[in-house]
Amino acid sequence: MQLIFRLYNAVKNKNIAGNSRTNIVLQNTVLTIFFKSFSILVNFILVPLCLRAVTEMEYGLVLTITSIVNWISFFDIGIGNGLRNKLGRTIAGNDIMLGRKYVSTAYYYITLIFVALLIIYTIAHPFINWYGILNLQPTDVKNLSSCIYVVIAIFIVRFILQLVSVVLLADQKSYLSDAILPIANFLTLGLIFLFYQTGTVNFYNLILSVSATPILVLLIYNLVLFNGRYRQYMPSLKSVDHTLRKGLLTLGYQYFALQIFGLVIFSTSEFLIANLFGVQQVTTYTIAWKYYGAMFMLSTLITAPLWGAFTHAWYQQDVEWIKKMIRRMHFLNAGLLVVNLCLFVAFLPLTRLWLGKNFVIDNYLAVGLIIYNSQMIFNNIFALFLNGIGKLNIQLLSGSIGAVINIPLTILFARYTDLGLASVCLANIISLLPGSLLTMNQTYKILKSKVFPQIN
Repeated sequence: MQLIFRLYNAVKNKNIAGNSRTNIVLQNTVLTIFFKSFSILVNFILVPLCLRAVTEMEYGLVLTITSIVNWISFFDIGIGNGLRNKLGRTIAGNDIMLGRKYVSTAYYYITLIFVALLIIYTIAHPFINWYGILNLQPTDVKNLSSCIYVVIAIFIVRFILQLVSVVLLADQKSYLSDAILPIANFLTLGLIFLFYQTGTVNFYNLILSVSATPILVLLIYNLVLFNGRYRQYMPSLKSVDHTLRKGLLTLGYQYFALQIFGLVIFSTSEFLIANLFGVQQVTTYTIAWKYYGAMFMLSTLITAPLWGAFTHAWYQQDVEWIKKMIRRMHFLNAGLLVVNLCLFVAFLPLTRLWLGKNFVIDNYLAVGLIIYNSQMIFNNIFALFLNGIGKLNIQLLSGSIGAVINIPLTILFARYTDLGLASVCLANIISLLPGSLLTMNQTYKILKSKVFPQIN
């Protein structure tokens, strides 16, 4: 920890090659590394604790439910990402009044959307058979439908409050945004450990602990930041400007479509595994994913500040800086791939140390996860740049192709091959391939051209 803060102070007090934008990225990256590393550590402690507290089936069910409920977040129709670009531009132009209007308008419409979703689900709730959807029997878990209703209500409040993280990202304060989840995870760990020590832990308080703690953290963030650092952007009904809705939604609809495509490719794995292989296999896949996916998580914490930085650089027409950062990210991906190969060799002793018991997966799944993670890191490099400048058409095309073929491919591989859980990885890899090729080509074409269109 001391090393991280020494590095942060060194970066803060030294102008790297005279480039303040690089300084900001490095400051964010150093602090993000600290917060995300802490989050990874907490998650790695949380997994064996949960496996001791409840059965593998119950833990797999918690993972599946939270994954499904997270789908609700995509119904923000892209307003969050639209706000991120619009607010980032107003901050770069120092237009505080317009920035406050964007923030207030985004909060207003996000609240309307998610309250409407809760009302719709309340009406539909009695008619949804969650036992059938999750391939379970009523004897496996009692009152499942009521439990999911409470979790959905909790998540809807969370999705409204988490707009504050978009404000932080637009202001290139990604490290503060990245601190939200680690703090929530730490609180979750503390609650579950307390339940475990007192012998009161069960499926219900486990899933409520996982779901509810982020709300407390986000509520504190909203109160503190909008009464302090971002008082000038504090959302209010008076500042809602309905004429800005089109600006937010025009870009937002494109982000929304990308989110839906991403939902199909990235967020249906647990649901498909539960139905194709059984809920218990969700636990196996998730543990393997956390092990090999640590490199992807590490890459995201390093690259998190780049979206806002790319927006700022493009607005100021600093193409050379953008090219330099993209080259550095490719070197990062190569290094993380080497680390994942080392993790493959050391899988058995490391997972035994982590989980306190032997944990075995087949080599197909391991290799699939390594390739899949490296591919996501590769794609993310170009997506951050294209998202930052609002150029989404190629991503929409490649994303639509991937979304259409993903689920059929997963089912096909699962039923007609012996790949097992690796079927999910192979389907995802093929689904992401059009994006890998098309976004790379578009990025280099844009950077090669001498035309600087305004951010959409």
